[in-house]
Amino acid sequence: MGSRYTLIIRFLLGISLILLGANQFVHFSEFLTFSAELYGLSALDVFYGILFVISGVALLFKKAVPLALIILAFFAVQVFSYILQNNPKDLISPIGIVGLLIFLNLVSNKNSFKNLIN
Repeated sequence: MGSRYTLIIRFLLGISLILLGANQFVHFSEFLTFSAELYGLSALDVFYGILFVISGVALLFKKAVPLALIILAFFAVQVFSYILQNNPKDLISPIGIVGLLIFLNLVSNKNSFKNLIN
């Protein structure tokens, strides 16, 4: 995978994570609301909001990208399992696209995770 491809998906993921995280606090768009459907707990909304904003900023500034992706990998698994179990048509929703971008970033940074497997 080329460096431009990696740069584009990293910036797309960073911007979308910042938007999703900020929406948990400001509620500027109902289109970006996701966690009420997943969990329904406001404490987790705040936690995911903080997690998304921190991870998005880390991805945009290319600081601790592997750590941010490891943290977000658990969220991607939750998103895909929820979508596939309840409504597979929602795979092309904003949160489904974020899950896909997380997966693509994990694949493009696979060299960073080789030491974890050994």
